[in-house]
Parts: sequence; structure tokens; C-alpha cells
Amino acid sequence: MENHNKIEQYLKKFILMDYSKNSRVHSLKTYQYSNAEVFVKRDDELGFGVSGSKIRKYISLIPTLKKEQYKEVIILGGPYSNNILSAVQLLIENGIKPILFFDRRNKKTPLGNFLLTSLFLDESSIQWLEKDDFNKKNEIINLYKEKQLKKGVRVGFINEGALMYEAFPGACTLALDILRNEQEKSCYFDHIIIDSGTGLTAISLILCYSLLQLKTKIHILLIAGTEKEFNNSLNLLKNNFEADIIQKIKLQDTYKLYSPQSAKSFGSVNKKIMNNIAFIAKNEGILTDPIYSSKLFLEARNIINEKNLSGKILLIHSGGSLTLFGFTEKLQELI
Repeated sequence: MENHNKIEQYLKKFILMDYSKNSRVHSLKTYQYSNAEVFVKRDDELGFGVSGSKIRKYISLIPTLKKEQYKEVIILGGPYSNNILSAVQLLIENGIKPILFFDRRNKKTPLGNFLLTSLFLDESSIQWLEKDDFNKKNEIINLYKEKQLKKGVRVGFINEGALMYEAFPGACTLALDILRNEQEKSCYFDHIIIDSGTGLTAISLILCYSLLQLKTKIHILLIAGTEKEFNNSLNLLKNNFEADIIQKIKLQDTYKLYSPQSAKSFGSVNKKIMNNIAFIAKNEGILTDPIYSSKLFLEARNIINEKNLSGKILLIHSGGSLTLFGFTEKLQELI
């Protein structure tokens, strides 16, 4: 309880937006095991345009950007990014102009997240770069920031996937919310299965649970990135977290990294992933997307079976179902 309070005291050091932080947990009917009970945490229900891990990250990131009085913020990532779609909405809501740098080769008929993102922006918000220029994007971004500063326009930036310490406090609300779910259900989750893009949300779970010295095993599906990249980010965020709470954290040897067995490369989709979207929808009443959550629900079965997991198991639905707008033809094939 003392460490639990320490996380809450840590969060009080930051200005946090009043976005939704609490999501419900319920059991899954199609994950039936004699020695295990499987639940899902519905972070996808935290919002419509912005949901799941994204809304949590921006709980602390948006106030930081406002405090710095940025008039514009550059968001790093590709045109189909969940993070960019989320950030664009929240920046505009808070009076900050989003600026995007995209590869001109992607300038075609917008679909999915790119189509939705385009609804929020005018032409001045997107800088289209030629192939040669895109390879030196960082240099071009720095020149843009310098040019705008000369005009009196302060420009901030958001890393790809919002992988930055300013988003970490908001991500920590997931751990506290799971503890709230456990208290409400009078239970303890023996295992948590979560997906990872840039890794910030999964890392926040590892660090919070290590601080709390909880024995829950955290299983992380690396949708994007490598184990080395994940562990590098973990060490960096751990150092920042320790500096803020003035305490060393001994990492619990309770987390494990996995790679997808189906549609292994980031952004890849196959028939198995699409069929799982239809299966989960018809049997569980839950929408999943082909890039993250459908893979998580599919791979969770493999993890449970191969590792012979037992006890109470919690899957984290991280949201992102708006991505489905980019897969209408594949979805029609499922009907």
C-alpha cells in the first residue's frame, strides 16, 4: 500500500487532463480453460476518436505542451498512425496547430486513419517531402522549427507513438486502474497480456508493478520494434522514473516479450487476422483492429496454451478500432 500511495503521489506532481482513466473488466466467453479464467480490460471504451493507451498518454503530455506555450507541435509518424490521429484531435482541441511531415510517395487517395486525420487538417499542416528529403527528415524538421521561432512561433514535437517521458505519468494510470478493477472484483490477476508498439504503455506496467513488488506476470506482444529497442526504452524511462520518485526500482523478473506468430511484420495483415476480427465480433461482441488488438487476441491463445498459463488472465484492449476504416474491402469479404 505504501508503494501504491507513492505512485499516486508521483502523479500529483503533474498536471493531468480530466480525460477518462477508468475502464471496466469482463470475462471472455470463448477463452475457456480448465485451470484459467480470461478477462479483457476495455480501454477501447475510454473514448471514440481517441481511446485506449493513446488517451492515457495524453493525460500528462497535453498539459506539458500547453505549459511550454507551443503554438505548433510536430507529430512524428506515418499517415496511418493511431497516435497521429489521436494527437491531431487533442492538439486542435487545446488550441495547438498540428504539423506533420509525410513522405510524398504516400500522397494518394487517403484511407483509414489517414482519411480521418485529413478531416482535421488544412494544407498548411502537412509538409510533403520528396524521397531524398524524407531521408534527412530530422534536419528539415529542425530547420522548420528555427524558421518558425524567428517568427515568434514556438514549435514542440511528439515522438513516434508518443514515446517520451512526458507521456509516461499518464500511461501509469493503467496500472492503478487495474488495481482498482481487482479491488472491485475481489480478485488478483496472475497474468497480464498487452500489445506493444513503441512500448511506452507496457513499460509503464512493468515499472509500476516492479515498484509495487507485485508478482503478476506481464506478457508483452511486440507488434512493432525489437527486443533490444524495447529494453533500451525500458532502461531510459526507468532512469527518469527513479529520478522523479527518488527511489531505485528493482525490476521484477516477471515480464516476457513475444513476437507475433501470424502476420509478423508491423502493419502486415493476413486472412487469419481478419477472420479473428469477425470471430471476436460475433462471439464476444468486441471490435478489434487488424494491426494491434486482433493480433493480441489471437496470440493470447498461443501464449496461454504454449506457456500453460493458469489463474486469472487479463488481456488489455488498447483501442484503435478506427483503423478498421482502412480495411473495408477485406471486411466485406468476411460477411
